[in-house]
Amino acid sequence: MTLRHCLLFVSLIVLAGPRITTAADPIAMVTEIRTGQGEVRVKSAQESDWKPALPLLSLRPDDQVRATNNAVAVLMFTDGQGTATVTAANSPFLVRSTQATGGAGGKTAELMASVSRVLMGKKKDLSYVPLTTRSLRQPPMLLSPRAGKLLDAPTIEWSGSDRVRYTVRVVGPAGVVWESKDLPRALLPYPSTAPPLTPGVAYRCELEAKDVPVQRGDFVIASATEIATARDALAALDPSRLPGFPKSTVVVLRAGFLLEQEMYAQARQELLSALTADPDEPTLHLLLGHVYDRTGLARLAAEEFDEAQFLSTRTP
Repeated sequence: MTLRHCLLFVSLIVLAGPRITTAADPIAMVTEIRTGQGEVRVKSAQESDWKPALPLLSLRPDDQVRATNNAVAVLMFTDGQGTATVTAANSPFLVRSTQATGGAGGKTAELMASVSRVLMGKKKDLSYVPLTTRSLRQPPMLLSPRAGKLLDAPTIEWSGSDRVRYTVRVVGPAGVVWESKDLPRALLPYPSTAPPLTPGVAYRCELEAKDVPVQRGDFVIASATEIATARDALAALDPSRLPGFPKSTVVVLRAGFLLEQEMYAQARQELLSALTADPDEPTLHLLLGHVYDRTGLARLAAEEFDEAQFLSTRTP
């Protein structure tokens, strides 16, 4: 499979011409943190203090990473060079590109380097994320689609009471395209028998229930070129193509690409699926928080940022 479409993405975020790495440039980032019965801390080459490692923290040459007891950290090197796993046995770990293993090559490496630079911009100072109040009862909330581009017809998802019946509709520029009433709360794929949705046209999904405001979310079906670009990139970032990369780190790459492409529904599904297998990975929670933030779900975003902070910094 060719990756020529991936270069469309690369060209949007990388200046033409060779990239020169200096001593000040990050060469790796933290993609996985498992504190277990220990902790993971980092020390900059220019500083003397050890600080808690945070998801997507950028690392420069000669920075150090230290894990204690059974804590583990995964570092992903930029430019597709590979990953390194830090444990108590190899701590303190000196960050150098020669320490990477399992690197990719060719256009896959170019794609990974581009996504790495995108991910570095997603780091969040979790020290200042306010703790949220989580109520056991929440009004119905449209979860997806809410914004951005879709690779296919939407699968509509919402939260709310199982005792309530819902109405769901898709509205286009000319009015209601499709509607279904008296629905239980469940995943609802857009029916194949409904009118087809046109790429590039702005649509709105509406969720209606008794005695609560209508929930609305806008979406667009991506163009054929955008879909081909995304599918080629996701194929290049498939775990089978990156055997030296831990599974959650591969999901971080895939979600970073989808976020940059404004394909929030797909990014959310990637992250939720990964969290089923790896629920204590703070980087997955961090990126899911970014998805919710981009789609106007501030409470859910804050909850995911809270979880990322807790999982990154908890001590035995």
